[in-house]
Amino acid sequence: MMKSDSPLKLRRKPVQQRSKMTQASILDAFVRLLVEKTYTKLTMRDIALVAGVGLGTLYEYFPGKKSIAAHCIHERFKNIGTSMQMWIEELRGLPVIQMTDILIDRIIGLHAREAEEWSALILLERQISDIQSYRSLYAHIVSIWGQAIEAGCDAALYAGKSAEVVHAAVYGLLYQRLMLLPHSLSDEEFQQNVKTLVLGYLQLPADQCK
Repeated sequence: MMKSDSPLKLRRKPVQQRSKMTQASILDAFVRLLVEKTYTKLTMRDIALVAGVGLGTLYEYFPGKKSIAAHCIHERFKNIGTSMQMWIEELRGLPVIQMTDILIDRIIGLHAREAEEWSALILLERQISDIQSYRSLYAHIVSIWGQAIEAGCDAALYAGKSAEVVHAAVYGLLYQRLMLLPHSLSDEEFQQNVKTLVLGYLQLPADQCK
């Protein structure tokens, strides 16, 4: 349950399509400004101007800059989970190792296309995310990795493998690289290192391969 003081609490919850588009414009404007100005320097007035809304309208949706930041981070992470679930359905029935290999490629590719934005958001996440929201999103993505393992044609062989370990390996390497060297996500060596760690963990013990 979301606490009343959570930065994810909206003043006005978008229901109609127009309201949803307004909120999306605000979040997009925030990310653009975050890359250009950094969080400490951007203002609510800046966000309203870039989003093309009045300052009063901006405050109708969000009580302040921290709330916009928290929602932006939450939506970005949630969208990664949505993309993963679509891919899992597309790949359902493949062997677990093959499916995981493809998922890693696509996850890295998704982040690489907006590397600067992801880098800025991940650095900001460490400053503003409340623990309850972080735990909820973390558990959600872990559960999706669990769905990926279960969707494999040989899923029964991986019953003892932890989706949390898989997520921690991908998350740790990917977000560390985004914070330090965001433009190097497409490096083949980096991608191979992620796969070596994750697929190495998933490899079946010798007695199960007989």
